Amino acid sequence: MSNANSVEILKKSIVNEGKAPIVGKVPNIHVKKTLFDQFVVKLSQTFACISGSSLVAMMLLIVFNAIKRTVSTPFVGTTEIVGWLAAITFSFGLAYTQLHRGHVDIDLLVKKLPQRFEKALKILFLSISISFFTMVVWQLIQFGLTLMNNNNLSQTLRIIFYPFVFITSIGFMAFVFVLVNQFIAEFRRRV
Repeated sequence: MSNANSVEILKKSIVNEGKAPIVGKVPNIHVKKTLFDQFVVKLSQTFACISGSSLVAMMLLIVFNAIKRTVSTPFVGTTEIVGWLAAITFSFGLAYTQLHRGHVDIDLLVKKLPQRFEKALKILFLSISISFFTMVVWQLIQFGLTLMNNNNLSQTLRIIFYPFVFITSIGFMAFVFVLVNQFIAEFRRRV
């Protein structure tokens, strides 16, 4: 099968004459991904593993704390540790979820609009999201620096916790990278 025939089959299998995409096998054509695409995918997958590990650690801590509570006194600082693990779980899971379009996306009206207008709205929404979450990253870094400069300690365990704020900002930064990648892809998409 020639390369031109493969491209035509791919076009027909992906776009069904303006209708919804056909789900099924696509011919084995290697689509060249940019270095940034590969970086974003690997980063989000790595962060998803960290997020899952954090979730498992949080679950085990809660279960062991509940068991220990029935036998003797509970672990000290469980609430603080669970809060930090929850922040890591949430922030590190954002990029992977966005990469796989797992967030809530209300496109009932947008899908009924012309494709050019739909593309323009997607670019607008991605731009707003990039701006907002870049500010979130910036504010988390500023907050972490303030905590570090003030030598703030956690209330129960009396340990420094600004590293968790910085770690959370890194999770949001990965989310921004995915949004930027999707913005570039949407901008390059032909209508």
